[in-house]
Amino acid sequence: MSVVAGGLRERNRRRRSERILEATRELLREAPGESPSVERIAARAEVAPATVFNLVGPREQIWAALADAMLANVDLAASSFTGDPYSRAREIATAVVDAICADPAVHRHVIAHWREAGRLLREDPTPQLVACLRAAAERREIRGDVDLRRLTGTLTAACSGATHQWATGLISDRAFRDRCRTAVDVVFAAAGHPEAAQRLG
Repeated sequence: MSVVAGGLRERNRRRRSERILEATRELLREAPGESPSVERIAARAEVAPATVFNLVGPREQIWAALADAMLANVDLAASSFTGDPYSRAREIATAVVDAICADPAVHRHVIAHWREAGRLLREDPTPQLVACLRAAAERREIRGDVDLRRLTGTLTAACSGATHQWATGLISDRAFRDRCRTAVDVVFAAAGHPEAAQRLG
């Protein structure tokens, strides 16, 4: 097989995968309370159900692919954010929340029905948040003796809780955003960042 043929095949595969994901989004927006079957997704995407399984997978993997596609549109690279590491961490949290809230019918369904939430993600903001904490430690803005992984785990757990509250309609978009920013503040304040402590005070 030539390189050109292989590249064309891969592009066609990506196009069909995106069509499957867009078909799923359309169905979720049209009927937010329903969970579309693979057969319905396939019919909307104009592919065979076997193609959905082969290119994306069963519904658990479809939910993961939708979350990955959403996160892929958020530029999580630390270099794309302004200011110090603490400000970058707040901006990352805000950017992810805004991306989730931008398509509520889709993302509420994904969060509510995805049993393996987070475990199948290829795109994940956690390493970027760890990088922010590490950078703050290197700049001596936080204590050097803190366990960065543990602090990041606390941050992601708090944001995950806020995400599920938002998905079930218990909190608004604004409260969701505020809670995730506050989680960043709490973690940085616990590590000794003076601006974060002041913001909480």
